[in-house]
Amino acid sequence: MKYLKRLQLPETLPVGIEVWLLEFDFDSNKLADDWTLLSAEEKARALRFHQLRDRVRFIATRAALRRLLAECVMVSPQALRIVTNSFGKPHLHAHSGIAFSVSHAGNFALIALSTQGEVGVDIEQCHRDVANLEAHVLSSVERAWKIWSSKNFIELWVVKESVLKALGFGIAEYLPAITVLPNHDGSYCIIHDQTEWAKVNAWSISAPIHYAAALALTHQSQSLAKRQPFLS
Repeated sequence: MKYLKRLQLPETLPVGIEVWLLEFDFDSNKLADDWTLLSAEEKARALRFHQLRDRVRFIATRAALRRLLAECVMVSPQALRIVTNSFGKPHLHAHSGIAFSVSHAGNFALIALSTQGEVGVDIEQCHRDVANLEAHVLSSVERAWKIWSSKNFIELWVVKESVLKALGFGIAEYLPAITVLPNHDGSYCIIHDQTEWAKVNAWSISAPIHYAAALALTHQSQSLAKRQPFLS
């Protein structure tokens, strides 16, 4: 990686949330240290990527994630066991106090860590082709109110993806089930009618030029909300 830096987050986010920006170095000769941190399953997954850049993104992101999580739970990066739910959402085995989410696009990745509930993060390149996606993404309310257009559609996309990541679901089939209404402070009101889903808040977060990014956080019980965060 070229660098890993912690982002400044909106003031309306609760304490106990961190987001880190990783810039990739696509010189594969510099991945040796990262490679040693991965599990056998992660190494096998990395080798299944046919494109070098995709392989670099996966290896560098997983290694950075392991380094950050290791500092939080005070074990070695190699000792962490990362497992997934039925929808593929990763979480730490035997460490229920911290949630995380990762996303990468182009030259960058975001890694979000949370002690205040399930978290989702997404980053996308602004020039991504979103033509003909509206029918598959917009809710009935969004279509009726005409809040989102091709000019700001990528903003909607990253918010919805971050929300679904926080909820722990797959992306495509649930996108129209969520309504995103922008607030004046850079946050979003998230509406859905699924009684079994948690309530979610979402925020726009800073991203490199020509990129858009968002973070989502599920509402937690009062007992968890009072827990002292261990993230610096």
